[in-house]
Amino acid sequence: MINPPRLHFDRSSKWILNKVAVVCFLLPFGGQVLAVSGEATVLASPLTETKAQPFREGEQVAFVGDSITHSGFYHDYVYLYYATRFPGRKVSFYNCGISGDTAAGALRRVNGDILRHKPTVATIMLGMNDVNRGLYDEGNSALDLPKKREAALQSHFDNMRKLVERLSSEQVRLIFMTPSLYDQTTKLERLNSPGVNDALVLCGENARKLAAEFKGQVIDFNEPMAGINKTLQQADPTATIIGADRIHPGEKGHLIMAYLFLKAQNAPQFVADMTIDAKGQTEVQFTEQEKALPFPVSLAAAPALKLVPFMKELNQERLRVTNLPEASFDLLIDGERVASFTATELSKGVNLAELSNTPQIKQAQDVAKLDAKRHEIAKRLRTIDYVEWKMGREIGDPTDFDWGAAVEKMNADPKVTGWPKDRVADYSKLKPQQAALLKEHAEAIEAIRNESRPKEHHFIVRMTGTK
Repeated sequence: MINPPRLHFDRSSKWILNKVAVVCFLLPFGGQVLAVSGEATVLASPLTETKAQPFREGEQVAFVGDSITHSGFYHDYVYLYYATRFPGRKVSFYNCGISGDTAAGALRRVNGDILRHKPTVATIMLGMNDVNRGLYDEGNSALDLPKKREAALQSHFDNMRKLVERLSSEQVRLIFMTPSLYDQTTKLERLNSPGVNDALVLCGENARKLAAEFKGQVIDFNEPMAGINKTLQQADPTATIIGADRIHPGEKGHLIMAYLFLKAQNAPQFVADMTIDAKGQTEVQFTEQEKALPFPVSLAAAPALKLVPFMKELNQERLRVTNLPEASFDLLIDGERVASFTATELSKGVNLAELSNTPQIKQAQDVAKLDAKRHEIAKRLRTIDYVEWKMGREIGDPTDFDWGAAVEKMNADPKVTGWPKDRVADYSKLKPQQAALLKEHAEAIEAIRNESRPKEHHFIVRMTGTK
């Protein structure tokens, strides 16, 4: 039996090499490339830093927005990416979206609902409600529509400036996101409001001006999403990456937004990059502990992978084995066969993050389950905030929020119907649980941090049919 080459990468990041000609692992962003050849060790320089970077250790990030943030997934996917790609990095995310909100609404709640988290960074995506979509409804024949539309935009611009000034006065670093797409081009039975997205583009242009003035970063959602939609609708006029209401993206659209967000941060492409020279032998074995986990894409979001190169550009767990004899090879991890590849495929590199049965992706899926629990707890806490910071203030603007009296007042108000009315009912159940929910949320975050720690795994690449 041929003695196979072996590699061991231990927990202290030292390399033990036996009969492997060249090995290279690319560590996550901010790490270093370590190459080994024979007994020589070369330590390369750290990756070059660029202006836009992923969130740093200890940063507190407030995601400010409307319902697309309040009930959406894009920031949850960004959180899950951080949990799996930077498992040791403590970055706190706060959902500061309020359904139906505007720049004026965010300004009203900036002290109590946003700055209470003591954010070091705030992302801002507002405009979908500011433009007053009803002014663009098909068939709207109201007088002075152009002036009313202009006034709505000017109000947005003025309140955005005040909001930004307030956040900047607290030394909060700003990330402006252009409003996500209003789909005014898809052919749906739903009432259309042509011109809404053109108004949102103007909101985005204003965000760029504010970013330049206040030294913030801009992440463009609107134009890339419109481009994807245009391509889809050339083949199918009813296609959309936005929901049936033309406003709220589903999980597919939110993963596209998360991809655009992470790319704008220059997030790292590689989970790990492993290259081994087999020197013509029929079996290679090594044990290693990667520094990160692959990103677990949910079934609901998976259709986005056909629309943006998320896997190629943000989720590469690459294994390359060169100089194998021409044959088929089985890949085993921790003694279990996970896939078969040809020597040619292995020499070019295979992306393990695309496999559904590796121990790494199974661990990442366990992290995702814990994150789903965290997300649900956060949604319940956000319901409390929605009633207190949106509905309660609009109805009575109480200085001290007496939730019992406020709920009674809201229940008696004939204007409170539908989704808001349901949230009032939820609030009555959730408010007494608030302290317990906060504790559960903190525990969920700690559980995610514990579960996301990468584990050591033993790899075997051997010719199919051999043992």
